[in-house]
Amino acid sequence: MNIKSLVVGVTCLSLMGSLTAQTVAKKPVKPVVINTITFEPIPDSVTATSATIAAYLKTHRSDQAAILKSLYGWMGNNISYDMVNTFKPDYYTDTVDAINKTLKTRTAICHGYASLFMDVSRRAGIPAWLVSGYPITAGKPDNASHMWVAVFTANKWQLIDPTWGSGYANNNKFVRHLNWEYFLVSPAVFIKTHVPFDPLFQFQDHPLRHDEVRDGKWTAGSARPIFNYLDTLAAYTTMSEKDRAQNAANRIAQYGISNQLISVELTDLRNIIANAEHNEQVDAYNKQVGKINKASSLYNEVTNSFNQYVVFKNNQYTPAKTDKEIREWVDGMATQLDDIDKLLQTVTATEPSHVKSVGEIKTAIGGLRQRITEEQAFVTKYIKTGKLFRKGLFYKMNWK
Repeated sequence: MNIKSLVVGVTCLSLMGSLTAQTVAKKPVKPVVINTITFEPIPDSVTATSATIAAYLKTHRSDQAAILKSLYGWMGNNISYDMVNTFKPDYYTDTVDAINKTLKTRTAICHGYASLFMDVSRRAGIPAWLVSGYPITAGKPDNASHMWVAVFTANKWQLIDPTWGSGYANNNKFVRHLNWEYFLVSPAVFIKTHVPFDPLFQFQDHPLRHDEVRDGKWTAGSARPIFNYLDTLAAYTTMSEKDRAQNAANRIAQYGISNQLISVELTDLRNIIANAEHNEQVDAYNKQVGKINKASSLYNEVTNSFNQYVVFKNNQYTPAKTDKEIREWVDGMATQLDDIDKLLQTVTATEPSHVKSVGEIKTAIGGLRQRITEEQAFVTKYIKTGKLFRKGLFYKMNWK
């Protein structure tokens, strides 16, 4: 079972705070353009992949601000909101698929917009995170999840929503309209319209509980101790997907479940954890099976070698080998059995079939070891015996 991505569960039904399951048929309010920003365009010839876009920006832009402006402006002018797939939360299989479909079709829902923006930013050397949450529209939490991007630039975390910056919906049609209102916004301002499920991504010393956001209590968090989000994010960055899911789930639960979207996100995170634990169990099981199979294969190799030795001995050690070669042959088989024993000691078998297989291999090793030990003694005697008298050693015992 594959572990579900932390972002696959986002349904992304919001566009400019107006395109939702309930409001898609209504005429949305046009965004207010609060500023106009000049940016350098990106040539179409480099926009086939996020890697080529990032490489171009790193080479042709003077700083991170110029890179981000060009990327935001290019996406706003070239990527249209995908009205057809708005209500398909599983339209993207994962982040890579979201990036590829966005660049191929030049359309996207919020997951595609945010994934592409995040990936190009990272490839251009700008730390970035996908952030999932829900919008605040008309002063109330929306009923649809959304996704945006956090970037670390100018020595601070700032928020960008390339989806809402690209245009708006009007009569269930997308109107492309580049808007800079959602470009490099401070966390304190962004929380008024974009609420992360995980309070870590509020990037605030006093993050708000979800019920406080719902009730518009924007200063309520100041009564609580400072939350060191920078150190927490640094630790979060080094975690496995499973540990990140657990870390986020703990924090989300601590900060309250005030709407269904948060509950769904928490369920998705717990599913990620359960799937990861299942995968770990499968991996552990497969490792044990792999060790048992390897031990069995190695034992068969020693058995084949011993059978060849039997033929060699029955032929009175012909064709001729040096004493050293004969010594190394029988001693090597004994060493191989020791190595198999060591391998079996690392097997933590609990399945009855595994326990049985390990037991059978150990029993077989014991029997073969006894015969190899006898041959080691014979070889020792053979080497100590003068060459003129060695053939007599083969007549004193009948090998079977």
